[in-house]
Amino acid sequence: MTFANRVVRAVLSSPAHRLLSGSTDLVRYRGQRSGATFVTPTQYARSGDDVVILVGRPATKTWWRNFRQDRDVDVLVQGSWLPMTARVVTGTDDPATLQPLLDAYLTRFPKAARLLPSAVAADGNAPEAPAAADALVVVWCRPR
Repeated sequence: MTFANRVVRAVLSSPAHRLLSGSTDLVRYRGQRSGATFVTPTQYARSGDDVVILVGRPATKTWWRNFRQDRDVDVLVQGSWLPMTARVVTGTDDPATLQPLLDAYLTRFPKAARLLPSAVAADGNAPEAPAAADALVVVWCRPR
């Protein structure tokens, strides 16, 4: 874990969590292969009771790959650990599910649109080109 992630984790786990908890959460999960417990800070948006995490530059990150199938996860949101079930949603696998999740995220973080493939950022719709759709990775967390 990087130094910055350790600082974010410490702040979010403390009474001072309000400094970051409006946009940043902690995702605690057990590694699929290792069985080790990991805690990762992420930026999140709410969609009702759900937590939506857009994975920026997913090719450079590995944590989200643990959720290719439904997995139990705990998410620290605004000072409370929430028991949830998480799974990855991509444009190629499930565009109908991806779009409302992406909409919720972009409503909360409109500037994140510049991180999306141009096919999505231009018209706000799920991409038609497979390469653009592959670049979109959302981790959808639902209450258990």
